[in-house]
Amino acid sequence: MNDKTRKSILPSPSLGSFRQQGVPKYLQLRTALARQISGGEWEAGGKLPPEEKLVTMSGLSLGTVQRALRLLVDDGLLVRKQGMGTFVAAGSAPMNAPFYHCRFVDDSGELLTLYSKVLRRAKAPATGPWSAHIGGAQVQCIERLFSIANEFSIYVNLYFDPERLPILSTLPLEQLNGVNFKGLLSREFQLPVTRFAENLSVRFFPDAVCKAIKVPRRTSGGVMEIVAYDSGGQAVYFQELYIPPNSRRLLVSP
Repeated sequence: MNDKTRKSILPSPSLGSFRQQGVPKYLQLRTALARQISGGEWEAGGKLPPEEKLVTMSGLSLGTVQRALRLLVDDGLLVRKQGMGTFVAAGSAPMNAPFYHCRFVDDSGELLTLYSKVLRRAKAPATGPWSAHIGGAQVQCIERLFSIANEFSIYVNLYFDPERLPILSTLPLEQLNGVNFKGLLSREFQLPVTRFAENLSVRFFPDAVCKAIKVPRRTSGGVMEIVAYDSGGQAVYFQELYIPPNSRRLLVSP
């Protein structure tokens, strides 16, 4: 075992500088682990300590540690091998990379941490901008709130066909908080998203969106429409992102 794989996977037992007020502990742990993995402190293929050891190192409960690890598996940063343990995935990327469309950076170029929370899941209206891409008579919409480093929020609508993606319509909402849907679909359905089509415009936000992200009524900002396609060219889901005015830079290159 080399020096890198001998390092503690956490900066300190108390999560040190990764602690953020108002952020759930499992998301704080997820961020700490993701940053150390993306920073090269743990090499691709390296094995993580047992969960019980991570509990001791972090000072968190076993359930909190397990939830953070599940999210990192969904993000593609970790892989589980039956009977062997949890390992750093080959070609692991920073935590924000799976959230490709919301990669904001600070003045020094560092990626800002993103947290997601599911607000509700409901049947979508009969028609909308998604209609040309997502078929089925019972299209559903998952509404999410993305907090960017606790500085501002983005409102996200994700439209999908529940017959094709039943896990998104049946999984309890609390289990979808903080989850990378792209990674979840790849893991559960072997349905990798291989291409995105994007359209960005500036519009007035709906009142419900303004209220949710706590900006004044009639606020205008960026509205990004995204169609995700599988390897066969079929649309997997359609997303709308409402991005309010802010002082951060949004990375748009792959």
